[in-house]
Amino acid sequence: MSAAAGSSAGPARTHPGPNEALKFAPTELKGELPFFNDWGSSAVDHQREKLYMYGGVRPRDDDNIPTSDFHCLDLKAKQWWNLTDSLKFRPRNYVFDPFFKEDNTLERRKLPALTEPAVALVSVGGGTYFFLFGGYDTENSTSELIAVDLDLLIWWFVDVQGTPLRPRLSASMVAVDNRLFIFGGRENFDSPGIRTYSIAEYTPRTRWTWRVSDAPLPPDLPLLGYGIQSTPVFNGQKILLTRGRTSEKPIDLSRESTIFFHTENHTFHDARTTMGDFPQGIAWYQTASLVVAARRPKLESVSVSPSPTKRPRGRPPKNPAPAAATPVVLTPASFQDSVMLVAWIKHTADDDDLVPEAWLYSLPPAERIRCLDIREAVWDLNMDLQAFVAVGKRLFLLGSHEGREVPDAENTGMEVDKPLPRFDIAAEISTEYLKD
Repeated sequence: MSAAAGSSAGPARTHPGPNEALKFAPTELKGELPFFNDWGSSAVDHQREKLYMYGGVRPRDDDNIPTSDFHCLDLKAKQWWNLTDSLKFRPRNYVFDPFFKEDNTLERRKLPALTEPAVALVSVGGGTYFFLFGGYDTENSTSELIAVDLDLLIWWFVDVQGTPLRPRLSASMVAVDNRLFIFGGRENFDSPGIRTYSIAEYTPRTRWTWRVSDAPLPPDLPLLGYGIQSTPVFNGQKILLTRGRTSEKPIDLSRESTIFFHTENHTFHDARTTMGDFPQGIAWYQTASLVVAARRPKLESVSVSPSPTKRPRGRPPKNPAPAAATPVVLTPASFQDSVMLVAWIKHTADDDDLVPEAWLYSLPPAERIRCLDIREAVWDLNMDLQAFVAVGKRLFLLGSHEGREVPDAENTGMEVDKPLPRFDIAAEISTEYLKD
């Protein structure tokens, strides 16, 4: 099960209690179930209520070999689909021929096998696209931008005009209107975090262009590390940035390290006037804007993250995993004035088992953060819940119904072939928790 890199944190298990039926509604997931891959990435299509999971390393793979795993969860049908082998590749030299169907001329090819790419989901021109930036294969990090047409199941490398970015993994990417915003990352597993931001813009005339390429963050900005969480707020006028991993120790969030980035002015300011206690001792976490309405703007995006999918399992301590792959981010036309933060922390101070806990951050002018105290109700479910996803006002924890570990050779002296864990359960969080 999961353990925080560089800490003694153990499996993210749950345990029993009286009120779980009132607070959670667990549902079994059907279909081609994905594994609990480490260091993968995921994105939510808010309009279609679908979650996409990509890449990462299989559980218990000591060689840390990245995969091309690409799965889709239909949150309405509670059905998983494995799209890994269904994709076709459009080469850079491809010439469109109107007299032939494109899908008959393209070869089937999986996505590149990567760990810790940044991802965002974008709807534009009547299509829906899953974008990937950066990531690490078995030898190097990359700066390629990849697009996947989720309707045609075709992918290609996107040619972006302007000054190219440095290769990296563990970056955070989010789409707002016709722009992609990329924050931080690291060049390799041994390098410190990259203190820059970049902006790519799409127009029908110029296509994609780097309008800002690795501009330095302000020198007085606190160290945010790698695996930064980025969440669009205020109708995309700002992006909320929260700290990633800065060392092998668990993550501590604070007012000073919670930053608002203005998407038009490109300015930064912190949340030091916020009332309440930010979470501490985090193994990994994810964020999501709580959405009221969902009209379809010209270009709409959702990016998730490093998350449910970047769990700190299997990587050597010198290479701690980020807080999460990329945050859960919902970006339709309008946002509520709050962000949900779900963090995996120790169940008790003396317990190595991890359990998800939730915080509701009311944005300015309210400027308040409060813990929702869900950990005991989650513990009572006796499930291994590893990911958080939000669609509109619906909030889900995803994981496996197998909450208890099978005894192994370490504590019984017997060899036990344990199956690799898969995402087979969705536990919906009651909105009653959101009330004061």
